[in-house]
Formats: sequence, structure tokens, C-alpha cells
Amino acid sequence: MSTSPNPATVILDVRTPAEYAVGHLEGARLLDFNGGEFFEAIPGLDPVPEYLLYCRSGARSAAAAEILEVAGFHTANLGSLEEAAVRTGINIVS
Repeated sequence: MSTSPNPATVILDVRTPAEYAVGHLEGARLLDFNGGEFFEAIPGLDPVPEYLLYCRSGARSAAAAEILEVAGFHTANLGSLEEAAVRTGINIVS
């Protein structure tokens, strides 16, 4: 598993829009796990890239990563926003 972003990597923030607005990884795509956007987006996701997921504590991103893995996607759970920033070297922006 590579946690360094590359062109074949998509970073997913599975928190709420309010959490995302306060701060998120630069370039991350918001797919609210609790609000249903995450589930609605799955059929349209590109199966090729690796998906790196994070949330507030790592719980939602772990659940989301497992769902994507079962659906045949390559994933990595980065944990919390802060952990994701450290692991990827990507800045947190608002």
C-alpha cells in the first residue's frame, strides 16, 4: 500500500460537508458517508486508482474502505484528517 499521492490515487474525505469546510486535505473529494453521497457515488467510481480515505477519527473511513474493498476497489484507510496529512504529506486547507 502506498500512501504517497500519485496520478493513480484518489483521496476521499468521508466526513460531513461541515467538517470538510473547516479543513480537508488539498485535492480531496468529499463523499459524505453518513449523508449517503458515498453510497450513491460507488457505481460511478473509476475502478483503476487506489482510494485513500480519511474522516475525523478513522471509523467512517475504515467502514468506507471496507465497503469499497468488497466492491473490488483498492483502498487504504488513512485514519483521521491529521493522520492523513502526516501520512501523505498533503496540506490541510479550508
